[in-house]
Amino acid sequence: MNSAGDIKRHIKRTITMSIQYNTHQGYISCSRCNNICTDMLDCLKVCEETLKAGDDMMALEAALCVLVSGVELASCVDNSTGVITELIMCTYEMIGRCTGELAKQDKPVRDKALTLITREARKGVFNGWTDWRYNLMECGICLCDEKKAKTFERVLDELLEGEQEDYYPEYNKEEDILLRYLLHRQILGREAAREELYHNISVDRLRRMAIEDALEEKDYDEAERLCREKAEGYEAQHYRKNDPEDWQNVLYSIYHKAADRDKKIAQAQKLLLMGNESFWDELKEIYETGSAWDMHYEELLELLKNSGQRTCYRNVLVTEEEGDRLLQDLTEDPQDLFEYGEHLVKDYPDQIYELCCRVIRDNCAKYKERPEYKRVMKQIAMLIQWGGGDCARSLIGELKRTYPRKPALQDELQKVEKMIISG
Repeated sequence: MNSAGDIKRHIKRTITMSIQYNTHQGYISCSRCNNICTDMLDCLKVCEETLKAGDDMMALEAALCVLVSGVELASCVDNSTGVITELIMCTYEMIGRCTGELAKQDKPVRDKALTLITREARKGVFNGWTDWRYNLMECGICLCDEKKAKTFERVLDELLEGEQEDYYPEYNKEEDILLRYLLHRQILGREAAREELYHNISVDRLRRMAIEDALEEKDYDEAERLCREKAEGYEAQHYRKNDPEDWQNVLYSIYHKAADRDKKIAQAQKLLLMGNESFWDELKEIYETGSAWDMHYEELLELLKNSGQRTCYRNVLVTEEEGDRLLQDLTEDPQDLFEYGEHLVKDYPDQIYELCCRVIRDNCAKYKERPEYKRVMKQIAMLIQWGGGDCARSLIGELKRTYPRKPALQDELQKVEKMIISG
Protein backbone atom coordinates (compact mmCIF):
# COMPACT_ATOMS: atom_id res chain seq x y z
CA MET A 1 0.00 0.00 0.00
CA ASN A 2 1.94 3.00 -1.25
CA SER A 3 -0.80 5.43 -2.22
CA ALA A 4 -3.75 7.08 -0.56
CA GLY A 5 -6.04 5.17 -2.89
CA ASP A 6 -4.51 1.83 -1.89
CA ILE A 7 -4.85 2.57 1.83
CA LYS A 8 -8.45 3.78 1.48
CA ARG A 9 -9.37 0.70 -0.56
CA HIS A 10 -7.74 -1.54 2.05
CA ILE A 11 -9.65 0.16 4.87
CA LYS A 12 -12.98 0.10 3.04
CA ARG A 13 -12.51 -3.55 2.13
CA THR A 14 -11.55 -4.48 5.69
CA ILE A 15 -14.56 -2.70 7.18
CA THR A 16 -16.99 -4.03 4.55
CA MET A 17 -15.82 -7.61 5.06
CA SER A 18 -16.00 -7.23 8.83
CA ILE A 19 -19.58 -5.94 8.66
CA GLN A 20 -20.62 -8.75 6.28
CA TYR A 21 -19.01 -11.42 8.46
CA ASN A 22 -20.58 -10.08 11.67
CA THR A 23 -24.08 -9.56 10.26
CA HIS A 24 -26.48 -12.44 10.91
CA GLN A 25 -29.88 -12.42 9.21
CA GLY A 26 -29.60 -8.68 8.70
CA TYR A 27 -28.80 -8.03 12.37
CA ILE A 28 -25.56 -7.06 14.12
CA SER A 29 -25.52 -8.12 17.77
CA CYS A 30 -23.74 -6.15 20.46
CA SER A 31 -20.80 -8.59 20.62
CA ARG A 32 -20.44 -8.63 16.84
CA CYS A 33 -20.54 -4.85 16.79
CA ASN A 34 -17.56 -4.99 19.16
CA ASN A 35 -15.80 -7.24 16.63
CA ILE A 36 -16.36 -4.71 13.85
CA CYS A 37 -15.05 -1.88 16.02
CA THR A 38 -11.95 -3.93 16.82
CA ASP A 39 -11.29 -4.31 13.10
CA MET A 40 -11.83 -0.58 12.62
CA LEU A 41 -9.34 0.17 15.39
CA ASP A 42 -6.86 -1.95 13.44
CA CYS A 43 -7.56 0.34 10.48
CA LEU A 44 -6.68 3.30 12.69
CA LYS A 45 -3.34 1.62 13.34
CA VAL A 46 -2.73 1.78 9.59
CA CYS A 47 -3.44 5.52 9.80
CA GLU A 48 -1.00 5.77 12.70
CA GLU A 49 1.74 4.03 10.73
CA THR A 50 1.09 6.26 7.72
CA LEU A 51 1.30 9.39 9.87
CA LYS A 52 4.54 8.22 11.46
CA ALA A 53 5.93 7.59 7.98
CA GLY A 54 5.42 11.30 7.28
CA ASP A 55 2.51 11.14 4.83
CA ASP A 56 0.12 13.37 6.76
CA MET A 57 -2.38 13.84 3.92
CA MET A 58 -2.65 10.12 3.24
CA ALA A 59 -3.17 9.48 6.95
CA LEU A 60 -5.91 12.12 7.06
CA GLU A 61 -7.77 10.62 4.10
CA ALA A 62 -7.58 7.18 5.67
CA ALA A 63 -8.78 8.42 9.07
CA LEU A 64 -11.70 10.23 7.44
CA CYS A 65 -12.66 6.96 5.78
CA VAL A 66 -12.72 5.23 9.19
CA LEU A 67 -14.76 8.09 10.68
CA VAL A 68 -17.48 8.00 8.04
CA SER A 69 -17.71 4.22 8.31
CA GLY A 70 -17.99 4.49 12.10
CA VAL A 71 -20.81 7.03 11.90
CA GLU A 72 -22.62 4.86 9.35
CA LEU A 73 -22.29 1.89 11.72
CA ALA A 74 -23.62 3.93 14.65
CA SER A 75 -26.72 4.72 12.60
CA CYS A 76 -27.75 1.07 12.22
CA VAL A 77 -26.65 -0.81 15.37
CA ASP A 78 -27.18 -0.65 19.12
CA ASN A 79 -24.45 1.53 20.66
CA SER A 80 -25.59 1.04 24.27
CA THR A 81 -22.13 -0.22 25.29
CA GLY A 82 -20.54 2.96 23.89
CA VAL A 83 -17.89 1.04 21.92
CA ILE A 84 -18.67 2.90 18.68
CA THR A 85 -18.45 6.25 20.46
CA GLU A 86 -15.06 5.24 21.83
CA LEU A 87 -13.92 4.28 18.34
CA ILE A 88 -15.09 7.60 16.88
CA MET A 89 -13.38 9.59 19.64
CA CYS A 90 -10.12 7.73 18.84
CA THR A 91 -10.66 8.61 15.19
CA TYR A 92 -11.07 12.30 15.99
CA GLU A 93 -7.87 12.17 17.98
CA MET A 94 -6.10 10.75 14.92
CA ILE A 95 -7.66 13.36 12.60
CA GLY A 96 -6.59 16.10 15.00
CA ARG A 97 -3.02 14.84 14.95
CA CYS A 98 -3.08 14.78 11.15
CA THR A 99 -4.41 18.33 10.81
CA GLY A 100 -1.95 19.50 13.46
CA GLU A 101 0.90 18.31 11.24
CA LEU A 102 -0.72 19.56 8.05
CA ALA A 103 -1.18 23.02 9.59
CA LYS A 104 2.62 23.40 9.55
CA GLN A 105 2.81 22.91 5.79
CA ASP A 106 2.39 25.23 2.81
CA LYS A 107 -0.93 26.85 1.96
CA PRO A 108 -1.86 24.53 -0.97
CA VAL A 109 -1.48 21.51 1.32
CA ARG A 110 -3.48 23.15 4.11
CA ASP A 111 -6.21 24.17 1.68
CA LYS A 112 -6.49 20.65 0.31
CA ALA A 113 -6.79 19.17 3.79
CA LEU A 114 -9.45 21.71 4.76
CA THR A 115 -11.42 20.91 1.60
CA LEU A 116 -11.33 17.20 2.52
CA ILE A 117 -12.69 17.92 5.99
CA THR A 118 -15.48 20.29 4.93
CA ARG A 119 -16.50 17.90 2.14
CA GLU A 120 -16.86 15.01 4.58
CA ALA A 121 -18.67 17.15 7.17
CA ARG A 122 -21.33 18.04 4.59
CA LYS A 123 -22.19 14.38 3.99
CA GLY A 124 -25.65 13.14 4.87
CA VAL A 125 -24.18 10.41 7.05
CA PHE A 126 -23.76 13.05 9.76
CA ASN A 127 -27.45 13.98 9.72
CA GLY A 128 -28.66 13.25 13.23
CA TRP A 129 -25.09 13.26 14.56
CA THR A 130 -24.65 17.01 14.88
CA ASP A 131 -21.97 16.86 17.56
CA TRP A 132 -19.81 14.52 15.46
CA ARG A 133 -20.25 16.77 12.43
CA TYR A 134 -19.08 19.84 14.37
CA ASN A 135 -16.26 17.86 15.98
CA LEU A 136 -14.96 17.16 12.49
CA MET A 137 -15.28 20.80 11.48
CA GLU A 138 -13.35 21.81 14.59
CA CYS A 139 -10.45 19.65 13.46
CA GLY A 140 -10.14 21.89 10.40
CA ILE A 141 -9.84 25.23 12.20
CA CYS A 142 -6.07 24.99 12.58
CA LEU A 143 -5.80 24.81 8.76
CA CYS A 144 -7.51 28.17 8.18
CA ASP A 145 -5.88 31.44 7.24
CA GLU A 146 -7.80 34.70 6.93
CA LYS A 147 -9.01 33.90 3.42
CA LYS A 148 -10.02 30.33 4.16
CA ALA A 149 -11.77 31.46 7.34
CA LYS A 150 -14.44 33.05 5.16
CA THR A 151 -14.92 29.78 3.30
CA PHE A 152 -15.09 27.94 6.62
CA GLU A 153 -17.82 30.28 7.89
CA ARG A 154 -19.81 29.83 4.70
CA VAL A 155 -19.79 26.09 5.36
CA LEU A 156 -20.98 26.76 8.92
CA ASP A 157 -23.78 28.91 7.51
CA GLU A 158 -24.78 26.07 5.23
CA LEU A 159 -24.70 23.49 8.03
CA LEU A 160 -26.67 25.66 10.42
CA GLU A 161 -29.33 26.35 7.81
CA GLY A 162 -29.58 22.65 7.01
CA GLU A 163 -30.06 21.71 10.66
CA GLN A 164 -32.89 24.09 11.52
CA GLU A 165 -35.30 21.15 11.55
CA ASP A 166 -33.15 19.22 14.03
CA TYR A 167 -34.64 18.17 17.37
CA TYR A 168 -32.07 20.27 19.24
CA PRO A 169 -31.73 23.60 17.37
CA GLU A 170 -30.32 25.39 20.43
CA TYR A 171 -27.52 22.83 20.71
CA ASN A 172 -26.70 23.36 17.03
CA LYS A 173 -26.54 27.12 17.58
CA GLU A 174 -24.17 26.67 20.52
CA GLU A 175 -21.88 24.46 18.45
CA ASP A 176 -21.97 27.04 15.66
CA ILE A 177 -21.11 29.86 18.11
CA LEU A 178 -18.28 27.79 19.58
CA LEU A 179 -16.67 27.01 16.22
CA ARG A 180 -16.92 30.59 15.00
CA TYR A 181 -15.25 31.82 18.16
CA LEU A 182 -12.47 29.22 17.90
CA LEU A 183 -11.97 30.26 14.28
CA HIS A 184 -11.77 33.96 15.15
CA ARG A 185 -9.40 33.24 18.01
CA GLN A 186 -7.20 31.27 15.62
CA ILE A 187 -7.13 34.10 13.07
CA LEU A 188 -7.24 37.24 15.24
CA GLY A 189 -5.67 36.09 18.49
CA ARG A 190 -7.00 35.72 22.02
CA GLU A 191 -7.13 39.40 22.93
CA ALA A 192 -8.91 40.50 19.78
CA ALA A 193 -11.55 37.79 20.26
CA ARG A 194 -12.08 38.44 24.00
CA GLU A 195 -15.25 40.51 23.54
CA GLU A 196 -16.81 37.73 21.47
CA LEU A 197 -15.83 35.20 24.14
CA TYR A 198 -17.59 37.11 26.92
CA HIS A 199 -20.57 37.90 24.72
CA ASN A 200 -21.14 34.13 24.41
CA ILE A 201 -20.10 33.19 27.94
CA SER A 202 -23.35 31.23 28.38
CA VAL A 203 -21.81 28.46 26.24
CA ASP A 204 -20.15 26.20 28.79
CA ARG A 205 -17.06 25.38 26.78
CA LEU A 206 -16.42 29.06 26.14
CA ARG A 207 -16.83 29.79 29.84
CA ARG A 208 -14.25 27.09 30.56
CA MET A 209 -11.89 28.72 28.07
CA ALA A 210 -12.41 32.09 29.75
CA ILE A 211 -11.58 30.49 33.10
CA GLU A 212 -8.42 28.93 31.63
CA ASP A 213 -7.41 32.31 30.19
CA ALA A 214 -7.95 33.99 33.55
CA LEU A 215 -5.89 31.34 35.32
CA GLU A 216 -3.10 31.72 32.77
CA GLU A 217 -3.13 35.45 33.47
CA LYS A 218 -3.23 34.72 37.25
CA ASP A 219 -6.51 36.63 37.48
CA TYR A 220 -7.89 34.25 40.10
CA ASP A 221 -10.75 36.54 41.11
CA GLU A 222 -12.10 36.52 37.56
CA ALA A 223 -11.70 32.75 37.26
CA GLU A 224 -13.57 32.34 40.54
CA ARG A 225 -16.34 34.69 39.46
CA LEU A 226 -16.89 32.87 36.18
CA CYS A 227 -16.94 29.49 37.89
CA ARG A 228 -19.14 30.45 40.83
CA GLU A 229 -21.86 31.71 38.47
CA LYS A 230 -22.28 28.09 37.37
CA ALA A 231 -21.36 26.33 40.62
CA GLU A 232 -24.06 28.25 42.50
CA GLY A 233 -26.69 27.91 39.80
CA TYR A 234 -28.87 25.05 38.60
CA GLU A 235 -25.88 22.75 38.20
CA ALA A 236 -25.19 22.88 41.94
CA GLN A 237 -28.20 20.59 42.46
CA HIS A 238 -26.66 17.93 40.26
CA TYR A 239 -23.14 17.53 41.59
CA ARG A 240 -21.14 14.91 39.68
CA LYS A 241 -18.41 14.07 42.14
CA ASN A 242 -16.40 11.90 39.74
CA ASP A 243 -16.39 14.47 36.95
CA PRO A 244 -13.36 16.79 37.16
CA GLU A 245 -15.26 19.24 34.93
CA ASP A 246 -18.16 19.62 37.35
CA TRP A 247 -18.20 23.29 38.28
CA GLN A 248 -17.82 22.56 41.99
CA ASN A 249 -14.66 20.55 41.31
CA VAL A 250 -13.37 23.24 38.97
CA LEU A 251 -13.89 25.83 41.70
CA TYR A 252 -11.74 23.81 44.06
CA SER A 253 -9.00 23.53 41.42
CA ILE A 254 -9.08 27.34 41.02
CA TYR A 255 -8.52 27.80 44.75
CA HIS A 256 -5.73 25.23 44.58
CA LYS A 257 -3.99 27.08 41.75
CA ALA A 258 -4.47 30.38 43.57
CA ALA A 259 -2.93 28.80 46.71
CA ASP A 260 -5.85 30.21 48.70
CA ARG A 261 -5.75 27.93 51.77
CA ASP A 262 -8.92 29.20 53.46
CA LYS A 263 -11.07 28.92 50.33
CA LYS A 264 -9.57 25.50 49.55
CA ILE A 265 -10.55 24.26 52.99
CA ALA A 266 -14.09 25.68 52.75
CA GLN A 267 -14.67 24.20 49.28
CA ALA A 268 -13.11 20.85 50.16
CA GLN A 269 -15.33 20.57 53.22
CA LYS A 270 -18.38 21.51 51.16
CA LEU A 271 -17.64 18.81 48.59
CA LEU A 272 -16.90 16.23 51.26
CA LEU A 273 -20.31 16.90 52.78
CA MET A 274 -21.82 16.54 49.31
CA GLY A 275 -20.53 12.96 49.28
CA ASN A 276 -17.12 13.23 47.58
CA GLU A 277 -14.95 11.18 49.91
CA SER A 278 -11.75 12.05 48.00
CA PHE A 279 -11.88 15.44 49.71
CA TRP A 280 -11.36 13.76 53.07
CA ASP A 281 -7.81 13.08 51.92
CA GLU A 282 -7.51 16.62 50.55
CA LEU A 283 -8.51 18.11 53.89
CA LYS A 284 -6.23 15.72 55.72
CA GLU A 285 -3.28 16.80 53.59
CA ILE A 286 -4.04 20.51 54.08
CA TYR A 287 -4.50 20.24 57.82
CA GLU A 288 -1.51 17.94 58.34
CA THR A 289 0.66 20.52 56.59
CA GLY A 290 -0.38 22.98 59.27
CA SER A 291 -0.32 20.35 62.06
CA ALA A 292 -4.03 20.93 62.69
CA TRP A 293 -5.47 17.57 61.58
CA ASP A 294 -6.01 16.16 65.08
CA MET A 295 -7.88 19.29 66.07
CA HIS A 296 -10.32 19.04 63.13
CA TYR A 297 -10.64 15.24 62.84
CA GLU A 298 -13.55 14.69 65.25
CA GLU A 299 -15.43 17.74 64.02
CA LEU A 300 -15.21 16.62 60.39
CA LEU A 301 -16.36 13.10 61.23
CA GLU A 302 -19.38 14.46 63.09
CA LEU A 303 -20.28 16.82 60.24
CA LEU A 304 -19.98 13.99 57.73
CA LYS A 305 -22.11 11.67 59.87
CA ASN A 306 -24.88 14.29 59.97
CA SER A 307 -24.61 15.19 56.26
CA GLY A 308 -26.85 12.36 55.08
CA GLN A 309 -24.02 11.01 52.90
CA ARG A 310 -24.07 7.53 54.41
CA THR A 311 -21.81 5.82 51.87
CA CYS A 312 -19.21 8.57 52.04
CA TYR A 313 -19.24 8.50 55.86
CA ARG A 314 -18.85 4.74 56.03
CA ASN A 315 -16.07 4.67 53.44
CA VAL A 316 -14.16 7.25 55.46
CA LEU A 317 -14.65 5.14 58.61
CA VAL A 318 -13.18 2.15 56.76
CA THR A 319 -10.22 4.24 55.58
CA GLU A 320 -9.57 5.56 59.08
CA GLU A 321 -10.09 2.08 60.64
CA GLU A 322 -12.83 3.43 62.88
CA GLY A 323 -14.34 0.03 63.63
CA ASP A 324 -16.37 1.08 66.68
CA ARG A 325 -17.97 3.97 64.82
CA LEU A 326 -18.71 1.84 61.76
CA LEU A 327 -20.30 -0.88 63.88
CA GLN A 328 -22.43 1.70 65.68
CA ASP A 329 -23.56 3.22 62.37
CA LEU A 330 -24.44 -0.19 60.92
CA THR A 331 -26.32 -1.09 64.10
CA GLU A 332 -28.39 2.09 63.80
CA ASP A 333 -28.97 1.54 60.07
CA PRO A 334 -27.91 -1.89 58.72
CA GLN A 335 -28.43 -0.87 55.10
CA ASP A 336 -25.36 -2.00 53.09
CA LEU A 337 -24.36 -4.29 55.98
CA PHE A 338 -23.12 -6.97 53.60
CA GLU A 339 -20.89 -4.42 51.87
CA TYR A 340 -19.21 -3.18 55.04
CA GLY A 341 -19.48 -6.18 57.34
CA GLU A 342 -16.31 -7.77 55.97
CA HIS A 343 -14.31 -4.91 57.49
CA LEU A 344 -15.68 -5.69 60.95
CA VAL A 345 -16.35 -9.41 61.18
CA LYS A 346 -12.83 -10.27 62.32
CA ASP A 347 -12.98 -7.96 65.35
CA TYR A 348 -16.73 -8.02 66.04
CA PRO A 349 -17.98 -11.44 64.86
CA ASP A 350 -20.93 -11.87 67.24
CA GLN A 351 -22.29 -8.39 66.58
CA ILE A 352 -21.99 -8.81 62.81
CA TYR A 353 -23.64 -12.26 62.86
CA GLU A 354 -26.50 -10.83 64.89
CA LEU A 355 -26.91 -7.92 62.47
CA CYS A 356 -26.85 -10.29 59.49
CA CYS A 357 -29.62 -12.40 60.98
CA ARG A 358 -31.64 -9.27 61.68
CA VAL A 359 -31.36 -8.03 58.10
CA ILE A 360 -32.14 -11.46 56.63
CA ARG A 361 -35.24 -11.83 58.83
CA ASP A 362 -36.48 -8.39 57.80
CA ASN A 363 -35.90 -9.16 54.11
CA CYS A 364 -37.74 -12.49 54.27
CA ALA A 365 -40.68 -10.76 55.94
CA LYS A 366 -41.10 -8.18 53.16
CA TYR A 367 -39.94 -10.09 50.06
CA LYS A 368 -42.46 -11.97 47.91
CA GLU A 369 -40.69 -13.02 44.70
CA ARG A 370 -38.07 -15.68 43.98
CA PRO A 371 -35.43 -13.23 42.65
CA GLU A 372 -35.67 -11.43 45.99
CA TYR A 373 -35.27 -14.71 47.87
CA LYS A 374 -32.20 -15.48 45.81
CA ARG A 375 -30.66 -12.24 47.04
CA VAL A 376 -31.39 -13.36 50.62
CA MET A 377 -29.66 -16.67 49.94
CA LYS A 378 -26.56 -14.79 48.83
CA GLN A 379 -26.65 -12.95 52.14
CA ILE A 380 -26.88 -16.26 54.02
CA ALA A 381 -23.97 -17.57 51.95
CA MET A 382 -21.95 -14.51 52.92
CA LEU A 383 -22.79 -15.06 56.58
CA ILE A 384 -21.43 -18.59 56.26
CA GLN A 385 -18.34 -17.30 54.44
CA TRP A 386 -17.70 -14.93 57.36
CA GLY A 387 -17.63 -17.88 59.77
CA GLY A 388 -21.26 -17.69 60.89
CA GLY A 389 -22.21 -21.20 59.81
CA ASP A 390 -23.88 -22.11 63.10
CA CYS A 391 -25.94 -18.91 63.03
CA ALA A 392 -26.90 -19.63 59.41
CA ARG A 393 -28.11 -23.17 60.20
CA SER A 394 -30.21 -21.94 63.08
CA LEU A 395 -31.62 -19.08 61.01
CA ILE A 396 -32.54 -21.37 58.09
CA GLY A 397 -34.53 -23.61 60.44
CA GLU A 398 -36.28 -20.59 61.92
CA LEU A 399 -37.21 -19.22 58.49
CA LYS A 400 -38.54 -22.57 57.31
CA ARG A 401 -40.82 -22.74 60.35
CA THR A 402 -41.88 -19.09 60.07
CA TYR A 403 -42.83 -19.09 56.35
CA PRO A 404 -44.36 -22.46 55.46
CA ARG A 405 -46.63 -20.77 52.91
CA LYS A 406 -43.82 -19.24 50.86
CA PRO A 407 -42.88 -22.20 48.62
CA ALA A 408 -40.29 -20.26 46.61
CA LEU A 409 -38.54 -19.21 49.82
CA GLN A 410 -38.70 -22.78 51.16
CA ASP A 411 -37.14 -24.03 47.91
CA GLU A 412 -34.28 -21.53 48.07
CA LEU A 413 -33.65 -22.28 51.75
CA GLN A 414 -33.37 -25.98 50.95
CA LYS A 415 -30.75 -25.24 48.29
CA VAL A 416 -28.64 -23.28 50.77
CA GLU A 417 -29.11 -25.99 53.38
CA LYS A 418 -27.81 -28.62 50.95
CA MET A 419 -24.85 -26.37 50.19
CA ILE A 420 -23.99 -26.23 53.90
CA ILE A 421 -24.26 -30.00 54.27
CA SER A 422 -22.19 -30.73 51.15
CA GLY A 423 -19.67 -28.04 52.09
